[in-house]
Amino acid sequence: MATLFRGVFLTSKDPASTARFYRDVAGLDLQQIGSEGAYVYWRIDHDGMQLAIHDAQKFAAFTHPPRPESNLTHLYFKVESQEEFLDRLRKLNIKPQTTDEVVVTVMDPDGRKVMFGTA
Repeated sequence: MATLFRGVFLTSKDPASTARFYRDVAGLDLQQIGSEGAYVYWRIDHDGMQLAIHDAQKFAAFTHPPRPESNLTHLYFKVESQEEFLDRLRKLNIKPQTTDEVVVTVMDPDGRKVMFGTA
């Protein structure tokens, strides 16, 4: 039996804000799924992979409240140029948590470490 990695589901106290972060910082074209008054979440599908951001309270009882201090989820995105990415962060007034010769780490609105690297 083959197993394929399908995607990552994130939960958030404020999923619209978290989706905006990933659109602005990572350049992901997240789309709102559902309409106000119904179940709403944000999603991008690309080459069979999905990133979805759900409201923590609505998604499942065991995920609320979110516990950002655990930081069990780390996301890694590849960027072509670290300097261009750092320039993007400067324009967004976002300060990196850490930077080394390969990886820039920032915190998303829910306290997750998100890594952007050239490797």
